[in-house]
Amino acid sequence: MKKITLSLITVFFLSNFCQLNAQRSAIGFYGTATEYIGDLNNHNFNSYPLKHNYSLYKFKYFKPGAAISLQQYINASLNLVEMLSYNRLQYQLNRQSVGVDADFVVFNLMLKYKLSNGYLLKVDAPISPFIIGGLGATRINSRQLLNGVEGNKISKGETKANLAIGAGMFFRFNDAFGIEASSIFQRPFYDAWDGLISGGNDIYLQHNLGLIFSLKKPVDTDKDGVPDKKDKCADTPSGITVDSKGCPVDGDGDGVADYIDKCPQQRGSLELAGCPDTDNDDVADIDDKCPTVHGLAKFAGCPDWDNDGVEDSKDHCPYTSEGTPVNANGCPLDSDGDKVPDNLDKCPNTPAGTVVDANGCPLDRDKDGVPNDVDKCPDTPGPATNNGCPRVKEEAKKRLNFATRGIYFETGKAIIKRESFSKLNEIVSIINEYPDYNLRLGGHTDSVGSTVRNEILSQARVDVVKSYLVAKGISEERLQAKGFGESMPIAPNKTAVGRARNRRVEMELYLK
Repeated sequence: MKKITLSLITVFFLSNFCQLNAQRSAIGFYGTATEYIGDLNNHNFNSYPLKHNYSLYKFKYFKPGAAISLQQYINASLNLVEMLSYNRLQYQLNRQSVGVDADFVVFNLMLKYKLSNGYLLKVDAPISPFIIGGLGATRINSRQLLNGVEGNKISKGETKANLAIGAGMFFRFNDAFGIEASSIFQRPFYDAWDGLISGGNDIYLQHNLGLIFSLKKPVDTDKDGVPDKKDKCADTPSGITVDSKGCPVDGDGDGVADYIDKCPQQRGSLELAGCPDTDNDDVADIDDKCPTVHGLAKFAGCPDWDNDGVEDSKDHCPYTSEGTPVNANGCPLDSDGDKVPDNLDKCPNTPAGTVVDANGCPLDRDKDGVPNDVDKCPDTPGPATNNGCPRVKEEAKKRLNFATRGIYFETGKAIIKRESFSKLNEIVSIINEYPDYNLRLGGHTDSVGSTVRNEILSQARVDVVKSYLVAKGISEERLQAKGFGESMPIAPNKTAVGRARNRRVEMELYLK
């Protein structure tokens, strides 16, 4: 028990020594009164069974005590509280029964939860409820009480651990002073102090009423001599002269403190560092080269009437229409030399020599966004990514591929079989759908026969297909035919199926 007491006292002094300057918040002085709840009244709040004789807060056996506390701020919700109390207690059910008279010296280390924490109530609320609890140690002296007279000693200087838990209310008058009322159940870990042992520790209720004084000096963050509570300008720079409200002196009353006012004798605006602006052009008179004429900041307050970026005093064409690009002298220019002024030219960077329209943009007959001089299909709309030509649709590619697989020749000859004519006519239709494209034809054979013979045969076959397409109206200039013989097989030549696949004509549309 002595070790526990020593530990608690050590914590108390260390806490005070280490935190008094940094964290301490307030000191409290209390008067106390106690009420007994234990074996003598069957652990009831009243004197069972004679309830009418005794109940809490009647203080029938009132004996005054005293307490002192030190409360240290942890955060908005919690305080650390060290309380040292001297409590006096007397209880007797009636004049004929045995009672107890006791003194307690109690030290408790407790946490105090404040409802005025910014979540439940405002931090500076005038009335702040709280709950409190913790552990401590108590030194007990107790005597029997019989017929109102003290009898034999029950405990003499017993030191025991103690549990404390309670609630209360703090009434704030100002930052420095308040009143606190609370009731704390004290439970010494010792059953025999009232003269009876029942297997359960006896408790008593300690009522406290006291004055709380703040130990902190008023905070003056900017150290200007005016406490933050009264300081309307709590972040004033060091060394600045302030008024009674803690704000920097403003001699001319323009809302700009003298220490940053470039014109402390003239009323001005904060935006212009306290200086006036006669012509209202947002350039302070002391910096304005044309102080009586509304101008622009980039010209030191002088005007640019046509807003062309050239100051009027240097503008050879001071009345150019707004938006017109001008040269260094303020006159309209034609950057790309296409004879369309830049203010009308929608394409002011056209390369030299390019034929342009009235808007100064390169001519684009098919209106596809690709100028004629780079459009491979100037009369057919197409995306720029395809050089201004329409893309071949996937469906057309599939039709072309399917049609080429239906072209058959007589064995070993460059004679088209009649059954292939419908497929060739389909190819003609596809070519006509894409007038901006040419057709590349490739002839291939299997590996039967000599390489030279197969190359001649493949060229002859692809030429006869070309002739058929020309006969159907396709310009010969749009057709490119080449025989590759057996050099590019797409299947093994070891089987009849593979050789059949290798005997083929391949076709591909490509831009001119």
